[in-house]
Amino acid sequence: MPLESLHALVETLRRRIQTHRVALSGSEWLTRYTLIDPLLRELGWNTEDPELVIPEYRSGSGSADYALLSNDGKPAMMIEAKKLGTSLSLDVVTQVLNYCWAEGTEHFAVTDGQQWQIYETNAAGSPDDKRVASFNLLDASPSDVCLKALALWRQNIASGKVGTAHTPVVTPTDDALAVVQHPEPPVAALPTQAKLPAAVQQPEPPIATPPTQPTPTPAPSVSVVDTNEEWLQLTEVREVRQRGIKSIEIYFPDDSRLTKNYWYEVVEEIVLWLIDKGYLRANHCPIKPQKGSRYIIHTQPYHSDGEPFRQSKPIGSLFLHSAYGMGQQIRNLRTIIQHVGQDPSQFKVRW
Repeated sequence: MPLESLHALVETLRRRIQTHRVALSGSEWLTRYTLIDPLLRELGWNTEDPELVIPEYRSGSGSADYALLSNDGKPAMMIEAKKLGTSLSLDVVTQVLNYCWAEGTEHFAVTDGQQWQIYETNAAGSPDDKRVASFNLLDASPSDVCLKALALWRQNIASGKVGTAHTPVVTPTDDALAVVQHPEPPVAALPTQAKLPAAVQQPEPPIATPPTQPTPTPAPSVSVVDTNEEWLQLTEVREVRQRGIKSIEIYFPDDSRLTKNYWYEVVEEIVLWLIDKGYLRANHCPIKPQKGSRYIIHTQPYHSDGEPFRQSKPIGSLFLHSAYGMGQQIRNLRTIIQHVGQDPSQFKVRW
């Protein structure tokens, strides 16, 4: 997990909160989908992998919104999620604390997507005394948020060393990377290219920025292969396969970058970027594919005849019709980008 990638995500989440506060404040599900899930995934918790994360984990007479699992399949941390703006009151904390006591889970967290509070279940004292870390996405710089968010990093939770970090360090008795309390004052900013653990790694030369001018177009049938280290313009991606691909890096026209695990996440993040930048608005909808009469994105998840989208993804205030194969979704994405007056070749990917 490069710190640079985490830093970019934090900036994205801050924009989402500021832009879509009204919608997020009205929906716990939307808060989880757009704020909480992306942060967990970036910190090593693939929310789509039931070997790592179980949503709505049954415990006692209730259920925790998330159970983050250890290697033995038992919950290492429970998370209670609320819609944006919800007070993380004592009742909320006590609710998930009871789940942890029932399951023997060592740590838990409560969040509304913007505020995060992380606790040690069996620490002595009141719930406030049990709190070991907390952060607010808007109340500190993205660099400071990144260091505090590392309390949720999968390797830290697995090792039991959960707490706010100032600098990433390696424990002398464990090969796993662990972030622990450090007596020195916090660093002022994240290293541009450092990867964990920064304290023991020699600085690497910065990655060269991809060319701003379109690269020469290759022969007509450019296919996605299992590994690729070169930037491809979105217009160059033809056949899309997931096999052998563990992460996909997106390069946006504003020089920002984001790393995702799956192609459908690439589609969703580019659509969200268009919305956040003001390029894609409700008055552009509905948008149809180049061939066909069904909608691919609209203000409501319905086609012109009233039939609902077979599979829809809420992105910002819009709904993406995602019941297509990934090759068609990439073609639909290029259609959306062109429809709002942008150039698909300015979006690049590599994996």
